[in-house]
Amino acid sequence: MTRTPQPATVPASRFRSRSLLAALLFLPALFVVKILVLATDTGGRCFADDIDCAPFPVGPFGALLAALVVSFVVATAAPGRAGRIALAAQVALEAVAVLLVLAFP
Repeated sequence: MTRTPQPATVPASRFRSRSLLAALLFLPALFVVKILVLATDTGGRCFADDIDCAPFPVGPFGALLAALVVSFVVATAAPGRAGRIALAAQVALEAVAVLLVLAFP
């Protein structure tokens, strides 16, 4: 008796496509937010003169990116509820990463 593999369900493919869309929009969102930050008075002075600039937290941002990659992989690979939770975590982590870039000029 052999089993035939079941096709992917519609919600699972929907989670995959939404996760991929969120991942593709992440880099342009970071770019736009950084441009907006540099357009402010403080961001412009920090960029031009490097005066009174808080250092960017590279460690926490790297941890966020690592968690984003893990949640993306889980959202695209896991079926059902796990994919839904991973997609929610991915979107939340992307929002936190964008806000972190927004907070530091």
